[in-house]
Amino acid sequence: MIGRTLALYFAGSVAKMVSAMFIMFFMLIATISYFELVGKVLRRANYDVLLGAAVVILRVPALAEHALPFAALFGAIAAFVVANRRLEVVVVRAAGISAWQFLLPATLIGLLFGIAATTIYNPLAMKMRVSANEIYALTKSDTSSVFETNDGPVWLRQASGERESIIGAGQSFNEGLGLKNVTAMVFDREGRFIERVDADSAQYAPGAWALADATVTAPGRTPSHVETYSLPTSLGPRHIKQTFDNISGTSFWGLPSLIAAAESAGISSDRYRLRYNSLLAQPVLLVAMVLIAAIVSLRFSRSKELGHMILAGIGVGFVLYIVTKIARDLGGAGIVPAPLAAWVPAVVATLIGITVLLHLEDG
Repeated sequence: MIGRTLALYFAGSVAKMVSAMFIMFFMLIATISYFELVGKVLRRANYDVLLGAAVVILRVPALAEHALPFAALFGAIAAFVVANRRLEVVVVRAAGISAWQFLLPATLIGLLFGIAATTIYNPLAMKMRVSANEIYALTKSDTSSVFETNDGPVWLRQASGERESIIGAGQSFNEGLGLKNVTAMVFDREGRFIERVDADSAQYAPGAWALADATVTAPGRTPSHVETYSLPTSLGPRHIKQTFDNISGTSFWGLPSLIAAAESAGISSDRYRLRYNSLLAQPVLLVAMVLIAAIVSLRFSRSKELGHMILAGIGVGFVLYIVTKIARDLGGAGIVPAPLAAWVPAVVATLIGITVLLHLEDG
């Protein structure tokens, strides 16, 4: 069996490279995000540079989370290539240690990084993202719209008194208590359509939504414009926060309650289940990335082959990313079950990696 010192050496090498890659992606995303922000709001007279920088900093961790699989792939490739170029892999093999033995610490690092990313990093990143949205929800600056999240329309069914309604929003902020691009359909208790209300924004107050700058359209009547339209609701703020708060701003630990709230509100929970299962499957996905890196970089090669080897690993990683994205889109649309869409790409990639390594190492 591989010794403790050698195991810690390989584990440390992979951990350092993966961490360095993630920091590089983090800084790159932060730089691009800030300059993109500056480009959007530079012409606005009331733009606050410091406030904009604070919001970017708070939102970058959530954006950088999507780069974690690539950081694991590129970091593991770099670690294995360095070990190969130093002839460390050749020496270890000559000592009678199989690839499986010195790959075990590397795959454990991928697994631990995935667990930490799901249970610790994700909640912290989501908390920072919510704080960024709250900063701009509390300001009166016109630049606030630049920072609002947009995760597609979310719909909520509610009732109060003699009326029922379905309210939807393209954007939400302030943990779901503020909405943008609002549409509401109002019905009576027998399900007959009464009117439709379109508004630029809505704010929740106990017992009602206040829709600002609203246009009311009803059968047989000319559309009318009202400054404020009050839409009664029997739902409390906690229920509304759980339902309307953007899924991208909900942490791993908060998703189970969000799923329950969505189901009790009568809306589809497929997107929330998909997000939850994707976070659960993240450690397995990082293990798959480490195995893919091992496939393309463990064989001893000369300098002229190094570029082809790295490009092969990057290509396989992007193919896996595309397959994962397609599967999650299908799961989010309810075409395939959310757990299946989240777990199958990671599990299949891991099994393929093990199979190829078995063929390469053991014939």
